[in-house]
Amino acid sequence: MPTSKSKTSGYEKILEIIASTTDMPASEAVNTLIDCVKKGHSLASQHAVYALAKINHPDIVPSLITLYEWIEESPRKRDNSCDVRITIAEVLGDAGSPVSADILRKAVRTVQVVKLGPSTEDAGIGLRATAALALAKVDPGCLFELSILLFDQKPDVPTSPLDVPYAKATARKAAAQAISVLGDLGGMPLLAVKLKFPHNEVPDVLAECIESLIFMNPPYLMEIVKPYLTGDDEYLSAIAALSLAENLRAEALDLLQEALEHASEDAKEAIVIAISATRCNKARQILFDFLDHPNHLIRRGAVKGIKAYLDDEISEKLKIIRDTDTDRSVRLEADKE
Repeated sequence: MPTSKSKTSGYEKILEIIASTTDMPASEAVNTLIDCVKKGHSLASQHAVYALAKINHPDIVPSLITLYEWIEESPRKRDNSCDVRITIAEVLGDAGSPVSADILRKAVRTVQVVKLGPSTEDAGIGLRATAALALAKVDPGCLFELSILLFDQKPDVPTSPLDVPYAKATARKAAAQAISVLGDLGGMPLLAVKLKFPHNEVPDVLAECIESLIFMNPPYLMEIVKPYLTGDDEYLSAIAALSLAENLRAEALDLLQEALEHASEDAKEAIVIAISATRCNKARQILFDFLDHPNHLIRRGAVKGIKAYLDDEISEKLKIIRDTDTDRSVRLEADKE
């Protein structure tokens, strides 16, 4: 008896059409992919947008803007989850055309309250986050939009008091990152104020602010960052230490060594590892000396970090540590290649 063939789904048919556009002339491929986006299959529409981005044709950016405007005519029907507009915003940012600034300014303000199962959610949070990063790439005058997003902590949907700080954290984190991408000096004090007066801000957002501010390297940097480097939050201390090491290199060594004396126990290992990330000759000697430190967390961090500078002397030292160190975790780390 012949076996019946399974019916091809609408999603699969669209993917087949998208794949076929690689053999089409550019103008025909653009029109075909636009039609694919309008079919209404969200995931397939995203694939079509990415395929559009790969075509070398002057109509790509105007076509994506037109698609975005078409979705905005009936956003809940045509893109209830905002996923298609998120993809369009991402592609427009990568394209880097100033022509897309107006539509991205609209995207960075979009709130779309939708019903997902029993709960009500703001599907626009991810769109605002993606649009913030895209806008920073195409519009040098977008600092106002980014600053509003950075300090926006009021949920647009009913949220429990415990969840309020997390409701828009994704968008605030993207705003902090976008400010460093933008490179506008006016963004430095915004990040500094956020860090100086965090008002129960979530760690992920503070971490992005720390990284962005260190990358921009304002003259008051240490005043703002040092409390996080030596504070009780192990995660933020590690972020600050590594970011200082990667951006300031040898200039950060003295501060990182000083921070070890004041940092919480849980942060000490991360700070030692950050010293290795400075990638300078002085760091090698500091780490070598730390291999005999009385604190096992500092010794373990030194073992991890010094492998970046591995030579015969260090190899011999690691063999001794492997056999004689009083802490089992340090011995095991020394035994790893």
